[in-house]
Amino acid sequence: MKKISIIIVNYNVKYFLEVCLHSVQRATLGFDAEIIVVDNNSSDGSCEMVKKTFQDVLLIENKDNRGFSKANNQAVAIAQGAYILFLNPDTVMPEDFFRKTINYLDAHPEVGALGPRLIDGKGVFAPDAKKSFPTLSVAIFKTTGLNKIFSRSAYINKYYAVHIGEHETAEVEVLSGCCMFLRTSLLDKIGIAFDEDYFMYCEDVDLSYRVQLAGYKNIYFPEATLIHYKGESTRKASLSYIRIFNEALSTFVRKHYSKGNAALFIALINIGIVLRAVWSFVKNIFKFLKTPLFDALTLLALLLFMNHFWVEGFKNLKPVDNITLYATFPVYILLWIASMYLNGAYDQPYRALRSVRGMVIGTIIILAYFGMLAAEYRYSRAVILFTGALGSIALVSLHEVLNWLGIAKFVRYNQVPKRAVIVADENNYLLTAQTLEQVHYAPDIIGRISVNNETSNVLSNVQDMQPLLHALNINEVVFCINGLQYETVLHQMELCGAQYDYKIHLPGSLSFVGSNSSHSSGDLYTIDKRYNIATFISLRNKRVFDIVAALTLLLLSPFLLFIVQQPIGLLPNICNVLLGRKTWIGYGSDHKQLPKLKPGILPAYSLQQGFEPKNEVQLLAATEYAEHYVVGIDFALLLKNLKFIGKN
Repeated sequence: MKKISIIIVNYNVKYFLEVCLHSVQRATLGFDAEIIVVDNNSSDGSCEMVKKTFQDVLLIENKDNRGFSKANNQAVAIAQGAYILFLNPDTVMPEDFFRKTINYLDAHPEVGALGPRLIDGKGVFAPDAKKSFPTLSVAIFKTTGLNKIFSRSAYINKYYAVHIGEHETAEVEVLSGCCMFLRTSLLDKIGIAFDEDYFMYCEDVDLSYRVQLAGYKNIYFPEATLIHYKGESTRKASLSYIRIFNEALSTFVRKHYSKGNAALFIALINIGIVLRAVWSFVKNIFKFLKTPLFDALTLLALLLFMNHFWVEGFKNLKPVDNITLYATFPVYILLWIASMYLNGAYDQPYRALRSVRGMVIGTIIILAYFGMLAAEYRYSRAVILFTGALGSIALVSLHEVLNWLGIAKFVRYNQVPKRAVIVADENNYLLTAQTLEQVHYAPDIIGRISVNNETSNVLSNVQDMQPLLHALNINEVVFCINGLQYETVLHQMELCGAQYDYKIHLPGSLSFVGSNSSHSSGDLYTIDKRYNIATFISLRNKRVFDIVAALTLLLLSPFLLFIVQQPIGLLPNICNVLLGRKTWIGYGSDHKQLPKLKPGILPAYSLQQGFEPKNEVQLLAATEYAEHYVVGIDFALLLKNLKFIGKN
């Protein structure tokens, strides 16, 4: 029998898994251990990476996503360790992790399950390392989000067991499933490891509960620390998380509470779900619309001012009645905001020129709309022109003020890249710097931090890194794990603090793994291909182009019927594009390795009668199209292939 079985369930986090496995292999040196990875049908090359780089790892490749519980139980069925460690793939452990945890478990046979202290990718303590069972009050405070408002209250925030100190070894009710030891001998008493009624979330609560029922302790053990990039805080903003989590919580209540209490419990949970969902929806909408909302209020103020100044003051005409203002001003403002949105004024990175362009185009559209209004609504073109001109200046200034106040943060188009240092020996520093040069939006490398006591060609050694980062205004630290201990990485992250970003790079890897926020789901630098077509901005612009082109072609269809080959397909194609079933320009055939697109009427290359490119040529054209996509490419291909737009 082996000492430890480490079980990792993976789904589409190849580069996080790569670092996780590397750290686990280091930590298991000196132990009789096995590592089992269960892949839930990833499409990112995770399995190929494990087979190539970690050949000693036992890999189970599922043909579908079986969820967290079922996948873990698959591995438990073949595990041979006296202890099982359930571990998430987005974690990093120090070299002394198993020495500390196994020694404690061996010395305390009353402990059935154990979990370490957790920190996020910024080195900040993650509270979900220790939790409490969902009693009625705990569940209400959790589902309504009150526990976040009163995060220091031992009663209201009991869910995160705040009555137990961050560095206090103690018995807790619930341990985090992201890194949880289980004494294998307990399986005879508690049955399966994870209850398969839970697809995702609360399975760790259920397991912790059954460990206690069997008469054993769940121990929070902060002497061992682990990085967990995708902690609970990274998922809570989404409505889907709230729904799935509370469904799982309801499952736990039905299984372990009496029917009467369970019914009341679930009713209150559902009320909490509604309140939390409404609040999350309002918060997310405001987050998305706050800048357009400030813009709209500014434009309204300018319209009112210009109307008073021009119509009543300069022209000395009678005031425009309120009914006319109510009928026209909202439409004008909506057209300006829509024009700015479609011109990318609210996209990142931010460019003031997009706001100005949006205002100019919006003003032209509004003037055209103004000319079609009834006479009683056409009070003054000058009000529109002056508002458009002043609005361009005012909104650019407003955006600067909002960014300065922190109300709306913009990443500037020409913003100076982050300043970074690399912690590595000289050879690995050069290799890492060369790899970073191939990365999109890579930071500027200021220099090297040595991993030992070198003094030549270095800024500092790693032990004295903290004051240097402050002195040189460094934003990011890249740890090259070759000659560097993970213990040192974790220690320096906590010592230097959350004001810096941290990345981990393995020699020979194509990625730099980290998390630049405690509220982000993990961040990557990678030299993998980036596809412009996969971004929200590109997909939005492509859809706008499709609609505008379809409407234009519909207007011109009486003439196009004499130009287009297979004219019988023209109107159906226009309808399919307008309904979102197809796009004018697609890949030409199904290329699964590329980002998904709607089926295309036309391919991403110029058509010629009687000629069909080879599959390799079609793939090359589709790949270049996906990588370098801008709307102008669609426009050019549509014009070149205009006579083929009726094809099926």
